[in-house]
This record gives sequence, C-alpha cells and structure tokens, in this order.
Amino acid sequence: RDVYRPMCCAGLQRGCREDVDGDTPGYPVKEAVDACASPPGAFPMGPAERTLPTFTTACDKAGTVSNSEAFYSGKVLRLVLGEAIHEMTLALHVNGFVLAPSSSARRSGQETIARVWSPFSLVEKCQVKTRQDASQWAVFKLTVFRREGNDRCFYFACTGSNAPAEREIWVEKLGEAIGRVTKSLYPSHAITVKPIPGNRQTSTRIVAGYLLYCVTLDKVACLYCELHAHAGGRAELACYLDEQCDCKVMSVQLSENTVVGTRKGTYCTVFGVDNNRFAARSYVEKDLWLRAVSNIKVKLMFDAHDPTASELAVFRDAVRE
Repeated sequence: RDVYRPMCCAGLQRGCREDVDGDTPGYPVKEAVDACASPPGAFPMGPAERTLPTFTTACDKAGTVSNSEAFYSGKVLRLVLGEAIHEMTLALHVNGFVLAPSSSARRSGQETIARVWSPFSLVEKCQVKTRQDASQWAVFKLTVFRREGNDRCFYFACTGSNAPAEREIWVEKLGEAIGRVTKSLYPSHAITVKPIPGNRQTSTRIVAGYLLYCVTLDKVACLYCELHAHAGGRAELACYLDEQCDCKVMSVQLSENTVVGTRKGTYCTVFGVDNNRFAARSYVEKDLWLRAVSNIKVKLMFDAHDPTASELAVFRDAVRE
C-alpha cells in the first residue's frame, strides 16, 4: 500500500516525525492526512517557510569524505607544479575524494588531502612536457572554481605503457561523480520558456530554470533564473527564490559589453556571466543557457529594436529547439 511521508508536520506529529526518520513503517495515505489535519476550532497550518537552498563544499576532513567505501581508487602521481612529484593513492567516493600519500611521500611532509565534490569543477586532460618519454605520461587536471580567483587545481599523472587508457578511466569516473552530486542539488524541474500567467514581470521571459550560483569561496546557492529579452538597450538575468518568481534574490544586468564564457574539458557544466559563475545541471542545459545569453548579447551589440510579442514567440521557439 502507498505510504505518505509528510515533511510538513515533522515538528508536530510524533508518528509523522518517526516516519520521516525511517523509524516506523509509515502511515497509510488516509491515516497520515487525518493525523496532519488541524484540530477542530484551530487555524489550518500555513505554508512551509520558503528559504534559499544553500550548500557548502568546504569540507576537507578525510573522515567525512570517506565515510563510505570508495567506488574507484588507484595509484597516481600528484604534480605540484614547480615543486615536486609525489606518489599517492587517489580514492573517489560518492561525496568527494581522498588523496593519501605513500610512505615515501609522507616522510617528505605530504599529508592526506580530502575534498567534497563541487559542482563548480572542471575535469580535463593535459599535455605536459617532460624530460622522460612523453608516451609514458598521461596527465589530467581537476580545477575547483571558487569566488574571487581562489581556484584550486590538482594535477595528476598516470605512468607506464597503459597510461593514456588509465587516464581515460580516471577522467570519466571524476566526471560521473561530480555530475551525480551536481544533479542531486537540483529540485525536480523542467526548463521552461512560458511566462507565468498573471505575473507581469515574467512577460518578457526567454528561458527560465534552476541554476547553481557560486556565492562565496565554497558556498553554493540554488537560484531560479530567468533570462529576459532585451529592452531599451539592456537585458536582465533575474534570479529568484523559486519558480514562483515573486521574490527576487539578485539581478545580473546584461549589455553589449557583458563577458560570457565557459571552459571546455572532459567534464564542465560551469559558465560565467561577467563576474558571476553558474553551474548548470548538465552539458545540454549549459549549452542552452550559453546560447540564449549570447543571442541576447548579440542583439544588444547591434542595437536591435525591442522585440514584439510575435518576435518573443520566435525567440522562445528557438530555445525549445
């Protein structure tokens, strides 16, 4: 039978709270609704408080990252550019990675490094000149983008005759792990181009959907973003609390001088609009947002007239494609 797991009354009904925590089998649908109903003569329960979802990627404790078994691990070389090369064990976990030094590296002062996965990451293969046979080296890089230019870069290398094939596995596993974490931070939703009936401020919407936003060094927020058509020589990327679009959190103004960019690699869903960094849910959605913002910028560069209702419909159809 169906089981209802209500979060709305977790603080009021003991049975519901235990069910949410998984300590009891759960209420059947009808019983749960009856249990959550307001008592006679009382005001009905109001809506849950709407808050901005934020997440941190600052955890660097190995115990926190490695609380589950690694799904992939192996020996790699860690390259500290301009300093040294150390043999280490790289272990990939569901929520992050742990880099443990070998006994010789530990004697030279290397310590265990641990980081949780960040949606604002780039995984790429690198070409590095070495004094040894280049065919025996295969280098890859993990970059964690942070605010204010404090990006973290980790260089790794596989060695030996099978190095290129081993690198392919590593970059694939890294991308899959980061992608799973990124998608887990998103609420269930579909990107839309339709304005909200009765909400005039969404009338010039071109595309709207959730995006992750890099707030501070290691703080990420999930914003509902809405790209508006150009008007009066400017355009706006409005960011709201949620898809109701009645509580604006911030606004990114677009002009002909706006810088729009991204990075190419084996894995990267990050793109920038001036000094603002966003992470899309997937490659496909990143490309959609980039194309939409870039098209608006082109129209601003050529002083295009404000779009009519029929032209707005054409813009939205282009996004659907």
